[in-house]
Amino acid sequence: MDERKPDPTSKLASFYYVAEDYEQVEEKEISPSLYAISRISERYESAEFLASGGMKQVFKVYDARCKRHVAMATLHDDAPVELCDPFIHEAWLTALLDHPNIITIHDVGVDSQNRPYFTMDLKSGNSLSELIEKLRASDPEIVSRYPLESLLHVFVKICDAIAYAHSIQVLHLDLKPANIQVGPYGEVLVCDWGLGRLLGREDGLELERRLLHPDLLSSDTLFGQTRGTPGYMAPEQIEKDNERDARTDVYGLGCILYSILTLQCPLDGEAEAVLENAKLGAITPPSRRAADRDIPKSLEAVVLKAMAVDPVCRYQSAETLSQDVRRYLTGFATHAEDAGVLTQLGLLYRRNQRFCITVLCAVLVMLGGATWSFWKLAEKERIASAARLEAEQTLMLYEAGIGELEKLSFQNAKSVERAVIGFHLYTNGRRSEQLLLAALDAEPDNPVYLRSMGEHYFIMQRFNQAAEYLARGEKRNEYPDQIVCDLAREYSLLKPNDDDRLTVEQMVDLLGRIRGFDGFEAMIVLNDQRKRVDPNERAVIIQEHLRSINPHWHDGWFEYDFASSRLRIGGKGLTRLAASPSVLAGLQPRALDISGSEISDLSSETGYAIKNLDVRGCPLDGVHYLRRFVHLKKLVIHPGQLTQKELAMLPDSVEVIQEPLTLQTDG
Repeated sequence: MDERKPDPTSKLASFYYVAEDYEQVEEKEISPSLYAISRISERYESAEFLASGGMKQVFKVYDARCKRHVAMATLHDDAPVELCDPFIHEAWLTALLDHPNIITIHDVGVDSQNRPYFTMDLKSGNSLSELIEKLRASDPEIVSRYPLESLLHVFVKICDAIAYAHSIQVLHLDLKPANIQVGPYGEVLVCDWGLGRLLGREDGLELERRLLHPDLLSSDTLFGQTRGTPGYMAPEQIEKDNERDARTDVYGLGCILYSILTLQCPLDGEAEAVLENAKLGAITPPSRRAADRDIPKSLEAVVLKAMAVDPVCRYQSAETLSQDVRRYLTGFATHAEDAGVLTQLGLLYRRNQRFCITVLCAVLVMLGGATWSFWKLAEKERIASAARLEAEQTLMLYEAGIGELEKLSFQNAKSVERAVIGFHLYTNGRRSEQLLLAALDAEPDNPVYLRSMGEHYFIMQRFNQAAEYLARGEKRNEYPDQIVCDLAREYSLLKPNDDDRLTVEQMVDLLGRIRGFDGFEAMIVLNDQRKRVDPNERAVIIQEHLRSINPHWHDGWFEYDFASSRLRIGGKGLTRLAASPSVLAGLQPRALDISGSEISDLSSETGYAIKNLDVRGCPLDGVHYLRRFVHLKKLVIHPGQLTQKELAMLPDSVEVIQEPLTLQTDG
């Protein structure tokens, strides 16, 4: 059979010829990546200085083999050779740790100048110390990105990293905010394990026993100096012979949490003083150290427990500390605070706020229904009891032989009382006194007449006579008898002569002390207005009375100009001008501006000559009473306040001006 080659034009032919010449193809064309790696003579390139601290300096370098940037740590150029072993041991110790919140070591080696180095993750973001400094400076971006809750989540990740390290018998021994890196996307890395040590650990590897020996990695002193950072060192780190264990790192974690809460170092000052205070446990509680910050008591208790001088009193592991902070974040009481029942109930409400509100509303609805039902039953019982009492009284009167004349006299006493009140409301005190004198002449010991005469003299500011009659008169629970009696005695001492009038200040004080009894207060004001000459004094007293009958009128205005006869009053909470006949009549305003108030009824103000009236923004209750302002010439309303039909009901003599209610017009 003839051996034939494929047609050179076919696709199969191209593969045939490539295979035939394979041995002649160069290696870089077959495997270019392998060839590229094999040609690399210097793995790390383009060194860029990043930072320097302690015994080492850090550069950003390009890893030509992995094609990425990493951080390379080396000793200082002038570092003594004695530092090489501790430097390498730090790298080996860190390389033992495999946790997402602990920095990763990628390579350990010696460069061409026989200087040791190790490479690690290239950190991004800020150290926790830098974040705290920016928070203290109120950097708006950092403040918004890192509220306390976010910082506590960072702290929990730090605790997780340390708990993992403790699980493989590794201590950090230099925990502080400067050794924590916080990235922009939630990354948290615990760095700088240079002071770390392995707790007593025995295994079958001679190399590890020799090179990772606990005493070698955790020497307390280096060139005569205590190893650690004053302000973040546990008391047992300060004394050379004291034992260190996981609780030593718990103290450092407590210091970090202290800094997170206060934005300050736990201890400040000279190094010797700081170390001495740390040994004594002279730590200022966070809430006192940063009084301007809202520091939760539960977290303060966690800090103080973690930073206890005696390791036995601290959290016994980083994990239990982390669990307590997690309890706070999830709305539970921390074990450190020893919360009481009320605190536990408050936290239960915070954790289940929507459910609690629903239950509370349901309970209130049920209580409201039950209360209404009981009230209805009580009201029926009251009516029945009143009817029964009236029948019993009638029977008793009949059996006692009391005739109809005496009964009619008692009823007339009530009528006299109502007539006296009516006379006072229309400022006719003389008629009130004549009526009461006639009634007392007929019945000198009638308690209703005696009480009414006492109240009459109180209204007339004749306090000596008022005190005498009130002491003998009828006492009623529904009226301010005791208050009036006490005030009558007090003001009789301030004003011995009953013919004198109270000063403006005394009137304001009196009105403030009988506040809530609107009718009685109105009679006092109306009588005072009749005898007080100065219109400005009248205005002060009227303003106080209006505040009394409008308890929610706090930020309003009251402006009276006697020369132009203009009165401007308004503001939220001003709902009425009189609890009886108008007290404003004493000012006789010709222009009344109540715009911006909540007054709906002006029927009490139709008795005097108002020519200009501004009611913009008022919730008017119709226009029927506006027609009773017989002197009205100009009415100012806001657009749409009155309908066309209502406007047509106004007299033709009234000019209606529609203006919007604005700050400018009110200013």
